[in-house]
Amino acid sequence: MSRTGPAAREAMPPEAVLTPAAVASRLGVAVATLRSWDRRHGLGPSSREPGRHRRYTAGDLRRLERVVHLVRQGVPVASAAATVSTGAAPPATMPGELPDRVASRRRRSLRGAAEKLDPDAFRRIVVGFLDRHGTVDTWQKLLVPFLRELGERCAEPGGPVEVEHLATDGIIAALHAIPPGTTSAASVLLACAPDEQHSLPLEVLRHALAERGRGTISLGARVPPHSLVTAVATRRPAATVVWAHTEDLARQVPVGELTDTRLFVAGPGWERVAVPTGTERLRTLAEAVEALS
Repeated sequence: MSRTGPAAREAMPPEAVLTPAAVASRLGVAVATLRSWDRRHGLGPSSREPGRHRRYTAGDLRRLERVVHLVRQGVPVASAAATVSTGAAPPATMPGELPDRVASRRRRSLRGAAEKLDPDAFRRIVVGFLDRHGTVDTWQKLLVPFLRELGERCAEPGGPVEVEHLATDGIIAALHAIPPGTTSAASVLLACAPDEQHSLPLEVLRHALAERGRGTISLGARVPPHSLVTAVATRRPAATVVWAHTEDLARQVPVGELTDTRLFVAGPGWERVAVPTGTERLRTLAEAVEALS
């Protein structure tokens, strides 16, 4: 189902024309994104008015709606544009289709590279999976089980903390190595709870949303309460996600003061913490991407 807003689904007369700003509003993307799609993928308007002002027709809008729908399913923009322009079927292999047996086998390779303290090999494995399977399945099927097992080992006396640090840095480096493509104007604010140092899950969420064309603002780790409240009041984001991995960290978040946004809480720290009515809990990356795309 397309996630364009109600306005985009209203019937338009075939002869109607729209400005780039009006089309961007209907699709939920930035005008700059439309310009980029026009320049790079030939998805521009087909009508030009006197004075060289370009206008989109109803047919142009329908075509772009199909592109947005595919992109938000994880199809790269170039592939989505080709699919819509040629009428071909969408790619048979969509990002996220990672067989469990493959993930299990590659976790062993990942563990070997990490234990050898080989950051280049570790990063190459993660980049390869991100490129072929997308962020959601790479995280949920490859990286989360690997990190959970590694965390259990690090909790033991003399555990390999150096391996855990290398793995975290390697995952972030892999995310940064793959440009996510054009995104809409930043409308999702991502922040860690005060004193929360583990920002990796939000880095992953930011990349997963960017794959679907969703722009974000990341405040990173250890966001003081007053800074979070100020950021929400200043930007008035459509959605705000606050991550906490322990209950004591979650309780430091001033959730009652975050009223100018649709609030989401994520991480195991929120399981037993009461939150204001209307606050939504995100338990998996796939769930978060679906809710925020």
